[in-house]
Amino acid sequence: MPELKDFPFGNSSDSNRGDFKPWEQRPAPGAGGGGGQSFGRSQDEPPQLERFCQEMQLYDLQTVVNSQIDLAYYPMINRHTTAETDNEKRVTSNQEAWQLFLNEELYDTRRITLTHFHLFEWFPLTPGLFHTPSARQNRENAYKMRFKAQNGRSYFNPYGKADMLRGGIGAVRLRPRKVLEEPHFFMTASSNGVCHEGFPVLIPRRFYGRLKARLLRDGAVPVTLSGEMRYLFDDLPTFFEGHREIPQLYLHVDQIEDLPQPRAELKEYTVSAAISFVGKFDGQEGVYATYATFNPARRDSLHQAVRWLEEFYVEGQYEGVVVTDFDEIQPRFPNVLFGLPDLMAGELNQNKIKSFLQKYGMKENAGQPFYMIYKEINTQGGAYIEGNVNTGGGDFIGRDKVIPGGEE
Repeated sequence: MPELKDFPFGNSSDSNRGDFKPWEQRPAPGAGGGGGQSFGRSQDEPPQLERFCQEMQLYDLQTVVNSQIDLAYYPMINRHTTAETDNEKRVTSNQEAWQLFLNEELYDTRRITLTHFHLFEWFPLTPGLFHTPSARQNRENAYKMRFKAQNGRSYFNPYGKADMLRGGIGAVRLRPRKVLEEPHFFMTASSNGVCHEGFPVLIPRRFYGRLKARLLRDGAVPVTLSGEMRYLFDDLPTFFEGHREIPQLYLHVDQIEDLPQPRAELKEYTVSAAISFVGKFDGQEGVYATYATFNPARRDSLHQAVRWLEEFYVEGQYEGVVVTDFDEIQPRFPNVLFGLPDLMAGELNQNKIKSFLQKYGMKENAGQPFYMIYKEINTQGGAYIEGNVNTGGGDFIGRDKVIPGGEE
C-alpha cells in the first residue's frame, strides 16, 4: 500500500504557501461537522447493511456517469439570439445567481451580467446542485463516513465521498463544440474561486484566445461577462434511469471584460475532480466514487491530484481500478471503461459496458436511450484545443477552514 510520503507533494519549505494538500478537509459553508468532531483517535469504518451497500454502489457510478452524460447534451443548442430588451439583471455572487434561478427570474433568454467573477476552463459536474437543501444535507451526512488511514490522517470513505458528490462537488474539462459554426467552450464563472459553486457559461472561441494565456498562468481569469440564459429540454434521457434536480442551463456569453485582479478576499482557486472505481470496501467488491481537489494556478497540482486518486486512494486503500475519467481534453485515466472522450462522443464499447453492468447487478440495457439519440446530439461536431493545465488532490468540501485530519 503506497504511503503519502511516497508522493512528491512538496516539503516543509512549502508549508506556508497556502496551497491545497491532498489530505486537507475543507468544509463548505453550512456543511456542518467542521469543529464538532475530533479525529484525534482512530475510528472504525461504520458498519453497513448489505442492501444499503448495494444501493450505494449503484448510485456512486450512476451519479458520475449520469452527470457526465448530461454534459453531452449541451451542444444541442443550435442558435443564439441576443434579446432585444433592456431588462438585464446584474449579479455579484454565486449565491445570488442561483437564488435568482430558484425564484424563476433566470428564465430562458433573460440577459444576465456576472460582475467580477472568475472564469475557469473546468465545468461543474452538476451545475447548481451545490446550492440546494438536499446537497447541503448530503455534505453534512458525509462527515459520518470518515476513517483514519495508516498514515494517521482522516479521510472520507467511499460512501462519504459519494455523499460529497451528491452535495454538488466535482468538475470536468470538456472539448469545445460548434454552435453556429463557431467553436464554443464550456466553462464556469465563480465569484468565490470555487469552480463547482459557480455558474455554467458557454464562451465563443473569439473570446477564448485572449483568455488562454492567463488560464495557463493563473488558473482562472477575473472577468465581468454578459449573455443570455439558455435551457435544454427536460425530457432528455439519462444514461441510467434518474431524475435531474436542477435543469440543464447555462449563460451563453456575448460580452467579456477582462479584469486585472481577482477579488481582494480571494486567496486561491479550487477545482475538484470526481471518478468512479471498482474496489473492495467492507470486505465487498463494488463500484464506488471519489474525488480530489487541485489548485489550477499550480502547474503540478492536477498531476498530484491524479496520483492521489489512483495510487493512494483507489489502489492503496481499496485495491481498486478506476473506471471513469474527468478530462476530455487530456484524459487522465486512458482506456478506462467509461472514458470521458468516448462517453461524450457516444462511442463507449457497448458489449463491455453490458458485461460490466451485468456483473455488478445493474440494468444491462442502461444507456440505450442515450445511444439512440446521440447522433442528433453530436451533429455539431467537436474539436481538440491545444495546451494543458498541469496544475494535490484529496478531500475538498468548500473553502472556509481546514480540519487537520488525524491530529489531536
